[in-house]
Amino acid sequence: MHTKNKFVSALISGVMAVSSVAGAFSAVAPSLTTTAADNDNYAKLLQYSLYFYDANMCGDTSKGGMSWRGNCHMDDEVPGGFHDAGDHAMFGLPQGYTASTLGWAYHEFPDAFQSTGQDAHLKVITDHFCDFFKRSTKLSGGSVSNFLYQKGDGNEDHSYWGPPEKQGKRKMYWTSNGASDIAAEYSAALAANYVNFGNKEDLTYAEALYKFSKQYNQVASDGPKGFYNSNGAGDEQAWAAGWLYLATKNQSYLNDLKGNLPKVGWVHGWNDTHLGANCLYGEITGDWSGANGYISSKATGSGYMFLDKWGSARINCSMQMTALIATEHKAGNYKDWAKGQMNYILGQNPANTCFVTGFASNSAKNAHHRAASGYTSYEQFNMNGWNPDGDHMSPFCAYGPDAHPLIGALVGGPCDASGSYHDNMADYICNEVAIDYNAGLVGAAAGLYHFYKTGSVDSTINGVSKIYSGGGSTPVVTTKNDPVVTTTKSDQTPVTTTTKTPDTPSTGNDIVLLPSDMTVDTEKGDDGKVNNFAEFRHQGAKSLTLYLKVNSNDTEVSGEFGTWTGTWDETFFEGHKVGADKIAAIDYVVPAKVGDTIKAIVWWPHDKDITIEKVVLHMDGGSTPAATTTKSQPVVTTTKSEQTPVTTTTKADTPSTGNDIVLLPSDMTVDTEKGDDGETNNFAEFRHQGAKSLTLYLKVNSNDTEVSGEFGTWTGTWDETFFEGHKVGADKIAAIDYVVPAKVGDTIKAIVWWPHDKAVTIEKVVLHMDGSSTPVATTTKATTKATTTTKATTTTKATTTTQKPVETTKADNTPSVTIWGDANLDNYVSVADAVAILQSIGNKDKYALKPQGLANADVYHTGDGVTAADALTIQQVDAGKYKASDLPIK
Repeated sequence: MHTKNKFVSALISGVMAVSSVAGAFSAVAPSLTTTAADNDNYAKLLQYSLYFYDANMCGDTSKGGMSWRGNCHMDDEVPGGFHDAGDHAMFGLPQGYTASTLGWAYHEFPDAFQSTGQDAHLKVITDHFCDFFKRSTKLSGGSVSNFLYQKGDGNEDHSYWGPPEKQGKRKMYWTSNGASDIAAEYSAALAANYVNFGNKEDLTYAEALYKFSKQYNQVASDGPKGFYNSNGAGDEQAWAAGWLYLATKNQSYLNDLKGNLPKVGWVHGWNDTHLGANCLYGEITGDWSGANGYISSKATGSGYMFLDKWGSARINCSMQMTALIATEHKAGNYKDWAKGQMNYILGQNPANTCFVTGFASNSAKNAHHRAASGYTSYEQFNMNGWNPDGDHMSPFCAYGPDAHPLIGALVGGPCDASGSYHDNMADYICNEVAIDYNAGLVGAAAGLYHFYKTGSVDSTINGVSKIYSGGGSTPVVTTKNDPVVTTTKSDQTPVTTTTKTPDTPSTGNDIVLLPSDMTVDTEKGDDGKVNNFAEFRHQGAKSLTLYLKVNSNDTEVSGEFGTWTGTWDETFFEGHKVGADKIAAIDYVVPAKVGDTIKAIVWWPHDKDITIEKVVLHMDGGSTPAATTTKSQPVVTTTKSEQTPVTTTTKADTPSTGNDIVLLPSDMTVDTEKGDDGETNNFAEFRHQGAKSLTLYLKVNSNDTEVSGEFGTWTGTWDETFFEGHKVGADKIAAIDYVVPAKVGDTIKAIVWWPHDKAVTIEKVVLHMDGSSTPVATTTKATTKATTTTKATTTTKATTTTQKPVETTKADNTPSVTIWGDANLDNYVSVADAVAILQSIGNKDKYALKPQGLANADVYHTGDGVTAADALTIQQVDAGKYKASDLPIK
């Protein structure tokens, strides 16, 4: 299991001993070469990496391939899915992340799976995931009324060591109005499975779960309790939107993807899918700048890429996968770097250990995994006399005589940059395995086989009853989508015709695109009207003709052609005459600078009053184009969509001296968070897009007459500007102006301290690109906080009182203890607190405990500061040796 802040994952395991953390990590990693023998059998690596999922399959395991596994947890309210890690709880975020990332691997490198015969195995795994997601989702009229986002309590699950077949029934966690991050991850997985294998039921559930996710925009708070805590749903929604666009070509999903793409700050992982979403954006639009900026900074050098000790091999393999995907799309060339990293993973390292179980003679043999270990209780191996030994657990714990072969599992790997590693079952820091770990390994193996074509699959594997080999499976027919698939016949098969059309004179070959060959759909315009559009690839045409059929009495049509070239270049047609046959044929000269696709939008007539009949591409020329006007605009798109930030020349409610960009809630991360006073504050986070100022519009749903809050941006410090006692208008609207500082981060966050929760609604943000009205009086303060913090306020009429964190302070300014052992301040005492302590000791710059957490954490030999002994004591509470009421321990 894992717990982490936004940028770090930590593996935790219930009752295994913890120890002191070593000093600062080595800054120099051993050099890698690409000459290690037998390290390039990527066919076998791909084959083996998939069998770990058979070992962790839950419910009906009849389709699994491990001879030593049987059906388990059949009494669960919803059977199925996959066990999380070395334990058997099932958390939604890693479930959805793993399934969608496995789907991504197949989408990008189908040839690797098909030529090695692993396509059928991959489909068994992703179908098992998706069947569980669908059974976990209750639909009512196409909308989600309830869905299961977690099975099993993390702490209770850790108290059981034994095979899953003998574990009892677990607690189910359902929600009807939350867990938006998990709903989006499930949506992404289902959409990816649809893209790969075409099951339309998968797409139905994917769209419903995505709609549910955006409707509530709040993360799960009941189930995890320290495990897989999430920091918001925006990145998962972007990830899902990318997959839904690939599945449907619906422009609204692409708009959502664009709206949730802040700067990448971490590898593609279970709680941070921004890198994956940016890669999808690159595939769809050809713009890889967001993804490749991060990839190029990490996929470099000859040393092992070490970013964190908690599952360092998992982080490394995930980066390999995304780097290889970028290479496939010619956004860089990282395949040799990935090959060197994989050599290290497979055994060319200081520990002389292959970090993939069962793969080689020197593979890790004692992975932290209950089902494979051969033990049926904690009492079967010695849990007494713990003796901390550096970063690792003592005494040494090896598999028992009844152990089972664990095939293809990626262990955590090196726990420091110098390559330190112990093959110890008790060491869950470096030797646990998890479904999200293997997702990156599968993708990296597929990518390496795709580029190098080396190795062969095995025909027999110890402990495996079902072998997938090059000749043993029926290849699944699937077509990989192009970066922007707009000329597709039916769902996925690219089609090009060379049929000439007699309607428009042509001096060369014409290509006729019917609606089935394009993305033809409708979208809401700025005026709320429904506009028709067609999006398609130009295929090198010099000009084209758009044919429209008018179904009303209108005699003219208007609209535009547009293409994205770094700016949105548009050509308008207005008042174009309709013929006696009710057909309008509009010509368009394709500009010399043209993007991957062209979009034709019809502004008039609306909706069903017009039908897009076809587009004829003139490859060598065409008829004389109709009079049009052209304008270049510096905005991503002016598609008149209700979900796309649109540049207009219409002045917003706040006077502006230039263009405005209107951001609706669907264009931002709009959510709630708890303030220091425990109250629920609303916030909006968004990219400023170079605006000089902006206006935040709030609708007050209570009788309050004033609003208070702040604007903030991260520039190395948290720079905040407060607004307090701002008046609400008679229309219940408050409009707060903010001058964007010269030094501004990638995003701006607007937080409303008062009113709270449902008493206020964030309506929109208007970005003033060239200026704005005179801003209201505000106060600005720069603080050096490592994370975005929320200042909580309570306002009574015109009086605003700033609340400090709820804690008492001693004379020496040390906070008094609130809950002994509650280091992470979640009001519980669990192994998550032990992990928080170890992270803080290992890297105080990144994981420093808050002062209140430090006070609570000093539970062993109180007064000597926070040490690994405190973490050990908390885990002994979790193991039942002590009670929480026994803390602190002398």
